Amino acid sequence: MTCFGHCGIGLGAEAYRRLLLDVGADPLKPTLKGEKEESRVLKRYGSTILRFPPSYGSGEIPLIPRALLIDLDPRAANLILQSYPDLFALRDKHVIHGSGGAARNWAEGRTRFIKEVSTKFDMQKQIAALSPEPVRGFCVPFAMGGGTGSSFASGFIQYIKKDTKEHATIATLGLLPEFGWDPIIFEAAAINIVMNLEHQIKYSDCSILFSNKTLRLLAHKFEKKLDNIPSIIDDLPKEQEVGWKDYRGMNLIAASAISMFVSSFARETEWDMSNYRTWLATKRPKFAIPWVIPIISEEKIWSTDLMSKGKSNSMERIVEHIHKKEDALLFDIDETDVRDKGGPKDSCCALVKVKGEFDVKERDVLKAIIKDRFNIEDSRMIFVKIPILESEQANITILVNTKAIGPKILEIASEAEVSWDAYKEEYGRWGLTTEEFKQSLMDVVHQFS
Repeated sequence: MTCFGHCGIGLGAEAYRRLLLDVGADPLKPTLKGEKEESRVLKRYGSTILRFPPSYGSGEIPLIPRALLIDLDPRAANLILQSYPDLFALRDKHVIHGSGGAARNWAEGRTRFIKEVSTKFDMQKQIAALSPEPVRGFCVPFAMGGGTGSSFASGFIQYIKKDTKEHATIATLGLLPEFGWDPIIFEAAAINIVMNLEHQIKYSDCSILFSNKTLRLLAHKFEKKLDNIPSIIDDLPKEQEVGWKDYRGMNLIAASAISMFVSSFARETEWDMSNYRTWLATKRPKFAIPWVIPIISEEKIWSTDLMSKGKSNSMERIVEHIHKKEDALLFDIDETDVRDKGGPKDSCCALVKVKGEFDVKERDVLKAIIKDRFNIEDSRMIFVKIPILESEQANITILVNTKAIGPKILEIASEAEVSWDAYKEEYGRWGLTTEEFKQSLMDVVHQFS
């Protein structure tokens, strides 16, 4: 997981933590057997090792944290490392930082990524330090409207696809800001988003979009339940929680979907991360938006009454969540737009974590739910069954590829076009020409229209 900017680091760390909790591992208490093993692991991987519990399989299965935290401002990464000192044992291998932010300027961020980061740090060596074996895939969370995360993520995915010999699959997990709420500059953010989208079109194999507007509304609606779910922010020193607290619930909701995405290819299934590349290769737009059921975890993941009755991890429980309206699309789009502005080639990939074989009857139930909400044909649905532990609750995350997201993106592209003349000198100082911007704008408009 390669996290960019304040938002990417917070969201990525929350998703990483959720992955560990799902399998019963404790990210605060990694386990090693003896000083000799610890020395070997630290030397080879630069980090400690966690063990899956026996319930996951026979014997102990090692889990090695491979997370790279990248920001111009070192504070966000340092806070995460302080909270998890035993998980990220060698700080210099897990974090790369520059000196100060990019002022919400995508062009400045890109230039400084090249000058301050990729030249100062040997990126290939940094990745190899965390993962001596060839890297098969990168998950890249970031904010799309800012300067640092947006541009660094763009520069990184271009670097991986063009400047390395790796044939890695890249999944980008981008958050669109809520204008008028998140601390961004409206016109500049629109330009940043256009440049970022164009890089995702070119270099990302699986682009997943979230929106802070929807996440904020859901976090407010389910505030009491979210208060009972553990978060990485809870482990920060109290005086340093300011600035992270506002996004606690939002990050928990998004992290649940991201952890399901990772679980779809990290656990023993026939599905591989590169399958996402094939699924979206011929699609336009080449973007997916997540639909989660339920919106949040049960209040006490490991000891609910429902768990003891064997109900919490069943398909029956998923249907209950639907009836209680405890499901949501994590993107700011009206549900009527999905049916009215979608297209005959809309499709979805349903990631299913439920107890049992997920037989014909259960598939038909989920197919009916998808068809009712999105009007997607059976032949355009993909189902990926994720192995579930006895102690886990049932979860379903459906990645929907729909043309209905077009109007939302085209509205932002239109704002970027209108705003360019006022910002072209500032962006030009950092190397972004009018010609390059106009070409990116055309690519984005073409993709989403």
